[in-house]
Amino acid sequence: MRGFYKRAVIISIVSSAMVMGNAFLVPAWAFEREEEVEKYLGLARKQQMEQEAREAAQKGQESIFWLAPLDANGQTISGPNGGIPSDSVFYSSTDQVWQPLRETTAYLSSVHQIGEKTGTAYISWNNGRGNLFAYTADEYEEITDQVSYFKEQYIRDDMTDFEKEMQIIQYLVANTVYPYERYLAGLDTREDHNAYGALIRGEAVCEGYAEAFCWLADACGLENRFIYGVYDGEMHDWNMVKLDGQWYQLDITSDDTTERNGVKNGYGWGNLRNKYINLTDETMRQDHQWQPLKDISCQAQTYGPAAVGEYLKTEKGAQ
Repeated sequence: MRGFYKRAVIISIVSSAMVMGNAFLVPAWAFEREEEVEKYLGLARKQQMEQEAREAAQKGQESIFWLAPLDANGQTISGPNGGIPSDSVFYSSTDQVWQPLRETTAYLSSVHQIGEKTGTAYISWNNGRGNLFAYTADEYEEITDQVSYFKEQYIRDDMTDFEKEMQIIQYLVANTVYPYERYLAGLDTREDHNAYGALIRGEAVCEGYAEAFCWLADACGLENRFIYGVYDGEMHDWNMVKLDGQWYQLDITSDDTTERNGVKNGYGWGNLRNKYINLTDETMRQDHQWQPLKDISCQAQTYGPAAVGEYLKTEKGAQ
């Protein structure tokens, strides 16, 4: 149930403002006009960035370049949670226009940033990799509305972290299918690889499942991470989630309620496969490989497969 890692890693080339080789502080308003970008980057470098972004768009890939100010020590000011630096101006393959940010909102495990000229929303999940997901203003509104609906319908204030997590997982596997035929034919779409596909269209590969979990977990106050790695020899995406102060590994795609070649596998709400939910690093490494995240280790077993199994006994058939 794993998806081909089609969406290219965001190209984050950070260029700091320089004058005659000397770094200097740049105010937030300095790069709002394209002429000013050219002044600091130089025409050749600016055109190179734009061309690479256009080529990425033609390949169905996402790339982004930004010109960021420097701090008092001459270091590039990094963006929150791996996102676009707040006082920078950027150019993406999605919009293909130089623009500053209109707003930046930091959540528990993500940052949502809106382009000033286009209204495009750029979402970065706090995984130390700086990968961004871009959504049009309409797509962003649809997702946020759906996330709000889920929270209102399925989450109660008195729920534990574990109960919230299980509601999220079961909601995703009950309402999202893996588009195997499209994937095997090499026709998987951009939406198959993001939360819009999972939460709005009800179809997604592993990358879409993983990002959808991040959206829902963030909304429910669960700290989480988006993991890029390898599963059984293929590129794959999954999550880590923090429950009661302890981290767990979680691969929802592999516990999916999938229909393959017209045959349902029998998993779903109250009847998950329960093979890749809340595992330790050691157990996950039996068939998953990833670059360890700084200061995060999954060793707890409190809410592991045994606890998941007990929970499902009381939830079987409920929706």
